[in-house]
Amino acid sequence: MFNKWEASLNLDEWIFLQARRSAAAMEHAISATHLVRRREAFGQEIRPSRGSVLASPVIANWDPEPDYFFHWLRDSAIVMRGAVDMMRNASSETERRRWRGHFDDFVRFSLALSDLDGAAFLEQNRYREAANPDFRKFLRDDNEIRALVGDRLQGEPRFNPDGTIDVFRWSRPQYDGPALRALACLRFLEVGGNMTDDVARLLTLDLDFTRRYAGRCCIGPWEEPAQNSHHYYVGLVQLAALVHGRTCSIGNWIGGAGREWERAEDALRRELDLHWSQEHQVYMAIRPSSDGSADDLLDGAFLLAILDAGLPDGPHSAQDERVRMTQTAIEDFFAREFPINRARAGAPALGRYRGDHYFGGGAWYPITLAAAELNYRLAQCPGDDRAAFIGRGDAFMATVRDLTPDDGALSEQVDRVTGQQTSARHLTWSYAAFVRAAHARARALHG
Repeated sequence: MFNKWEASLNLDEWIFLQARRSAAAMEHAISATHLVRRREAFGQEIRPSRGSVLASPVIANWDPEPDYFFHWLRDSAIVMRGAVDMMRNASSETERRRWRGHFDDFVRFSLALSDLDGAAFLEQNRYREAANPDFRKFLRDDNEIRALVGDRLQGEPRFNPDGTIDVFRWSRPQYDGPALRALACLRFLEVGGNMTDDVARLLTLDLDFTRRYAGRCCIGPWEEPAQNSHHYYVGLVQLAALVHGRTCSIGNWIGGAGREWERAEDALRRELDLHWSQEHQVYMAIRPSSDGSADDLLDGAFLLAILDAGLPDGPHSAQDERVRMTQTAIEDFFAREFPINRARAGAPALGRYRGDHYFGGGAWYPITLAAAELNYRLAQCPGDDRAAFIGRGDAFMATVRDLTPDDGALSEQVDRVTGQQTSARHLTWSYAAFVRAAHARARALHG
C-alpha cells in the first residue's frame, strides 16, 4: 500500500518517517481548539478545550464512519503516555516544553471533568428539547445524568471535548480509565515531569478510586453492552496503577489506606489468576467465560493489558511464561482467522476476538503494534534473546507497513479480507501506539 518511493526505504527509515508522521497526527488531536463539531440532529456545537484529547478529529456521523469526536478516558490516557514518550525523547528543550505543556493541560482538563455535577448540568442544559424528536431515543435518561457526581464521573467512559457531560447512551460504567490516567501521570513523573499540585491531586483522585473499585465488574475495553464482567484488561491496569503508585511519594497520600491498598492489590492478583484456563493453557479475556475452545477465550485486549500495565517482572508481566503462551495463541489464531494473513510469511495482523463484527471485525493497528512493542520490551530483559525479539518486533512493524497507505494515515482497523482501512479514520490511539512502539524499538536497539 505504500508508494514506490517509500518502498525503496528500508524498515529503519520507514519507521523513522512514520513515527514523525504519527507524532504530528497525535498532536493534532490534543487541545484541538481549532475544530468545531456540530451535531445538528442534537442541537450540539462542540469546541474542544485545551487539554482534551480527541479519539479521532474526523467529523463523522455513523454514516458509516463512527463518531469519535469525544474525549475518552481510556484513549486519552494512552495517548498522553505517547506524549510523555515524545517529551522524554525530545531533540530540543523547546520541543520538550511543548509536550510537557500538553501534559499539563491534560491534567487540568481531567481535574475539571472530575468536578462536574450532573444536576447542575441539567439545570443549565435543555439537551433533550434541543434534539430532533426522532433522535431522542439515543439520549440518556435525566436521572442517570443527575446522578453524575464524584465516583460516578470517574466511571464515565467519555466526555465531550469541551469538558461537558456526554448525553448519549453508551456502555457504562468503566473502571480502567482512572487507572490508565494514573499510569500516565506516573510515567510523566518518571521521565522528569514536575510534581505539581495538579498532578498530585489527579494522581490521588485516580489511585484512590482505583483502590476502592479494584476488581469490580464493569464494561470492558471494547465497550460491549452485554459484557459487564471481570475483564483481564481492567484488572491488570488497576493492579499496575497500584503497584507503580507505591513508588511515588505524595506526602502521606496513601496514609491510613495502606491496609486497604494491600487488600486491593491482593484481591486483584487473585482475580487475575482466576483468568488462567488450565484446560486451554491461555488467559481468558473475560471471566466468567462461556464454554468453548481456546480460541473463544482469546482477545487482543490481552496484549494491550500487558503493554499498558508494564509490570517489570513476575506474573502478568511480559516475561511471564503464561503470558507468552497466550500471546502465541492469539497470534496463531489470527494467522488462521484473517485472510490477509494467509499469504503472509512474517507476523500476522491482529484483531480483537472471535466473532467480532464491529466494522467487519478486522485487524486493529493498536493491537498489532502492541505485539511489536511487547517484543521490543522483551529484548531489553536480561537473559533473553535480544536479536530474536527485535526481529519479531520488526516483523510486526513490517506488517503495519504493509497495511499503511502512502500518506501514513492510520485508522482504527483494516478489513480482514482486503486490508483496506475501515472504521474510524485517523484514530489517535493508533498514532500513539506507533509512537510508543517506535520508541521501544529505539531503546531495544540502543538502550
